[in-house]
This record gives sequence, structure tokens and C-alpha cells, in this order.
Amino acid sequence: MNVIDRGVLRLCADPGQRSALAADSGLVGRAVEEILRFPTALPGASAAVPVGLTRYAHADIDVSGVTIAAGELVLLNPRAANCDPEVFADPEQFDIARTDNPHLTFGHGAHFCPGAPLARIELQALFEMLPARFPTLRLAVPVEELRTKTNLIFGGLTELPVTW
Repeated sequence: MNVIDRGVLRLCADPGQRSALAADSGLVGRAVEEILRFPTALPGASAAVPVGLTRYAHADIDVSGVTIAAGELVLLNPRAANCDPEVFADPEQFDIARTDNPHLTFGHGAHFCPGAPLARIELQALFEMLPARFPTLRLAVPVEELRTKTNLIFGGLTELPVTW
């Protein structure tokens, strides 16, 4: 649900990306992956919110010169991983045509979300139909008035007033 509001807002806030999706429904798969990857709903907002998934280190490991001992709690921030400039070209740019998009929104390995395929199907259906069904969809309030949820790992908006 939080991905829907992020995606609708991103497309409303970026008419070029929205027009590209409306003109080429073949972009819907890439658009969904980019909406999933993109760290924040609000344009210009920081993705540096200290949230993450808790895990425990199974062995001693060195990360950038810092030793994490076996058994220590680790906070993994998927938002930061999804904006790693070593992995993503121009990571702060929302680009629905992005082709190389190995985001970690659904986790990885043993912690990969079993609901990921269903979520992708639902999101692709929605974002494929949205531009045709609501061609004049736009925000009903200025972006500055929107507020994000602060109690969820992947955020979301408290509300998203739109009009068409």
C-alpha cells in the first residue's frame, strides 16, 4: 500500500516520467521496480531516515574498518542500499526507464519477501491502468503539505489528496 502512494506521488510530481509511462505501457515493469527502489515519496526529501531491519551478526565481520562481533545487533537500511552510487547510476534520480535495478526493497537471500511476486503483479496492474484511467490525475495539494509516516520502515504518506 505504501508503494502505491509513493508511485502515484512520484508520477504526479514528475510529468516527464508520467508522460513516458502513458506513452509506453511497456515501461510499466521498469517503472514498478524504480518505484520500489526509490527511497522516499516526497520529492527533495532526505532518504537518510535512521530506519532499518534488525539482524544479528553470525560471525565477526569487518565493514569499512569497523568490526561487528558475532551476536551484535545490526541495523540494515534498505533505503541506503537502494541509493548506493556504486550500484546505481545517478541513484537520486527517479527514472522509470532504468534497466539495471537490483534494489533490495524485498530483501535478499533467506530474508527475501515471499510476497514479492504478488506485490509486483498488483503494482504492475495498477500502474499500467492508472495513466489511461486517470489521464489528468494530479495532486490536490502542494507537495510541501504532504506528510510521511514515520513509524514504518518504507515510509508512506499519511494521506495523498489527488484530483482529476
